[in-house]
Amino acid sequence: MSITKLIQLLSDTGILGIVVFLFVAWFNRINPAVKAKIASNKSANQREVLGLLDSLASNVVHLLSTSYEMPGDEKREKAVADVTSQLNGLGHRIDPDIVSAAIEKAYQLMTTRNTVAQEKQAKFDEGQANAEQAFADKEVQLAEQKAKADAVAVPLNVPATAQVPTEGDAK
Repeated sequence: MSITKLIQLLSDTGILGIVVFLFVAWFNRINPAVKAKIASNKSANQREVLGLLDSLASNVVHLLSTSYEMPGDEKREKAVADVTSQLNGLGHRIDPDIVSAAIEKAYQLMTTRNTVAQEKQAKFDEGQANAEQAFADKEVQLAEQKAKADAVAVPLNVPATAQVPTEGDAK
């Protein structure tokens, strides 16, 4: 059978119309739906990886926050390296700039949270400020007293002879 006879047979039976209809429907309806489903699965996977990144970044930032001897830039580099290696170990490849941004986000969250240590530090800072203010007030008070003591005392204007007899004067 030749191809023209096959097409003629399909056309006569109506199968060719159904095939054309299914072909058009695939490209207009089904194919975009499949592509959207694939894209949504991909974005869901990306959300999961970014959630994992946030968790790992938070853990590393909290861990490194107790390394007081390490400078801040060195802590940042170590945090990025640690998180990147953990993600690579889990099979995820993420741009180091994104990892660095996640580290910064975790650091900002940690420093804005009201922790017990931050409350103690705030009380200490308040007490220190109050002590410094009391010391400054005392210095001002002592300076005023010294100025009064250093001022030249004006003698009382007492006449040489008293006009009014006082007790014990002889009459």
